[in-house]
Amino acid sequence: MSSKNDDLQNPNRKIALIASCSGWGSGRAAAERGPIELLNAGLAESLNAMVVIVQAEPSMEGCSLPMEQVEKAIASHALKISDAVVVAIEGGYLPVVIGGDHISAIGFHSGLARAHGETGIVWMDTHPDLNTPETSPSGNIHGMVLASLLGRGSETMLRAANACQTKEKHVAMIGTRDIDAGEQKWIDEGVITCMTMGYVNEHGLEESVHKAVEIANIAEAGFGLTIDLDVIDPSDAPFVATPVEGGMKATALIQALQSTPSKDRLLGMEVTEFTPRNEGDAALGAAIVSSLVTAITTL
Repeated sequence: MSSKNDDLQNPNRKIALIASCSGWGSGRAAAERGPIELLNAGLAESLNAMVVIVQAEPSMEGCSLPMEQVEKAIASHALKISDAVVVAIEGGYLPVVIGGDHISAIGFHSGLARAHGETGIVWMDTHPDLNTPETSPSGNIHGMVLASLLGRGSETMLRAANACQTKEKHVAMIGTRDIDAGEQKWIDEGVITCMTMGYVNEHGLEESVHKAVEIANIAEAGFGLTIDLDVIDPSDAPFVATPVEGGMKATALIQALQSTPSKDRLLGMEVTEFTPRNEGDAALGAAIVSSLVTAITTL
């Protein structure tokens, strides 16, 4: 883990950008490279942010591991992300994790809980990520991270997420539109709030975001915000691992975040699954991520 601090700060909140360089959860090496490409495109400068780089070990580049070893690598990486989040908070910074595949969520939300106690989660993602090894059609661990945070999953992932104290009733999803059968069964238990894209289209994105924050903010300490970039329509954000048509427009999401109430209760955020493939992806991705972060962190 390496760090850099140019002693600059956002006019409202000091930001620590934590680059989660991992592709093991999605099986895509491009995801591991994603955070560095965002930084090289000027993301830190646009946010006047301190930077912490957390590299998955081993690197996925040219490496193949059996699933048991993949889980161990992911759990180790999640702990490093969690540690980086805690250090950032103790230093007076707002942690903003950029990924990279979505295993960052385990470290991010666990780190918030270690620093603050009971937190809520606003989960903006095409996928609920509520699969377990028994229900996952793909076996990819990035689709199991919220399940692990809420106490369901493999022993290795549960140990990695052990610090998280979030209750299901304090979790609100927005923009889901690709839900596996096992995930739907869990959602149908009726404790987690799930606002699908159909709900968002009917009620409006701004109202949906405000409702999600209201639910997550009931948690004692405040809430953490997760944005998987695939929640945005691929016409605006083509640089993701699992694009699904019918998502929200980037500008609409930025505007909804700008008007979000209770911003002072935001404990941190993550923006993940940046998986560049084409020339220009990094510049476009950095611009969108910078706008998302600025929208919710400017008080």
